[in-house]
Amino acid sequence: MAALPPLATIEQLEDWLQVPRGSAPIDTCTLALQVASALVRMEARTTFTRRTGELALRIVDGLVRLPGPVVSVASVQVAGQLLPDTGWWREGEELWVACPPRDVRRRAVVTLTHGFETVPDDVLGITLDVASRGCVNPLSLRQESTGQRSVTFATETLAMSLAQIEKDKLARYRDQRPVARWGR
Repeated sequence: MAALPPLATIEQLEDWLQVPRGSAPIDTCTLALQVASALVRMEARTTFTRRTGELALRIVDGLVRLPGPVVSVASVQVAGQLLPDTGWWREGEELWVACPPRDVRRRAVVTLTHGFETVPDDVLGITLDVASRGCVNPLSLRQESTGQRSVTFATETLAMSLAQIEKDKLARYRDQRPVARWGR
C-alpha cells in the first residue's frame, strides 16, 4: 500500500508558524508533517482520506458496521453471493443484511465509498500543532539560555507526541460503538 500523504501542507505549516512562505526548511517540515500525520491517524484510527473499495466486514446478528463517514454502498456479497438491493439496507454507517448467515464467522464483502473528502479543521490544527513542536523545538528542550537571554519552550516537553487533550479531541473519530449480542 502506498504511503498516505501528510494531513497538512508545508505552506499551511509555514502559515501556522507565522513565517514567510518558502523560508521553512523543506526536509524538516516534510518529515515533521509525516510523523505528526502518522501520530494523528494512529490515535484517531482513521486515515482522513476518501476511499472506494471492497472491505470484508463482520456480520453480527445481521448488522455490519461500516467505517465512516459513508458516502455510498455499491454492492454487498455474503458467502460469495451478490445480494440483490432488496437483500440489504443502510442506515447511516450501519448496513443490515436481510437474511444473515448462521455461521458467526461469515463476513460481508461490501463495495463502498467512505472517508473524509477534506481533513477536518480540528484534525488539521492538531497535526499542525504537533508538527510545529517538532520543527521549532527538535531537541525537545524545556529551556535554552545564552548569556542573559533565556527561552522557555514549555513546562512539559511534548515534542513529536500527542498531548492528552489532543488524544481526547481525536477520540471522537474512533468507532466506539459496542457490538452486543442479545439473547445468546
